[in-house]
Amino acid sequence: MMANSTADLSRDGWDLSRRIEAWAGEMRVNVIRILAIAIFYSRHLIEMFLSPRDAPIRGMYHLRVTAVIIAWAGVAATVHILLSRRIYPPMMKFATALLDVLMITLLCTIAGGPQTPLVLLYFLAIGTAPLRLSLPLVYVTTLASIVGYLSVLAWYAWHVVGFHTYYATPSLRIPRSQEIITVLSLGVAGLLAGQMVRQARRMVERCPSILSAQEGRA
Repeated sequence: MMANSTADLSRDGWDLSRRIEAWAGEMRVNVIRILAIAIFYSRHLIEMFLSPRDAPIRGMYHLRVTAVIIAWAGVAATVHILLSRRIYPPMMKFATALLDVLMITLLCTIAGGPQTPLVLLYFLAIGTAPLRLSLPLVYVTTLASIVGYLSVLAWYAWHVVGFHTYYATPSLRIPRSQEIITVLSLGVAGLLAGQMVRQARRMVERCPSILSAQEGRA
């Protein structure tokens, strides 16, 4: 009977902790999101102002990047207002995570394709998932990041270069080993993120058992 009550307390403790910390985690992620948008866009502006007038970073490239940043920042501001008012529906974490992946994908396509270092931002998107203490979110974010990266590859090969030209010109192709390693790395990052959530749950669920054992010894 005592074991069952301890197990119930463990589950209740995890459910309560997850609800509270998921909101706090979403708030932290959104603050970091806003800071990251400001920092990365500031870097872009500095590079643009220091570049020649006819540099590729100016013109349409700058306008497209600015449009994505404005949209992303607008959503982040809206999320901050909702969270500040304790409005946190269950689907918000999925919506914000998928939005991050979408914006990263757009930036990668604007920057020219999978060669851009912006591809590394997919790992940051996966890194934010465990802060919401949700395994389904980790799975969804990881899968979305892999799909996003593959979409950037397809866009570059089939739209920027052209299907036949891409496969007929070895110098234009992204090495297959690079593609596979990137996808596998994203998958492993997702597995590690999932283990973080599992470990947090084990810590919370074991706490009542540890306290009961200590009280028994006393």
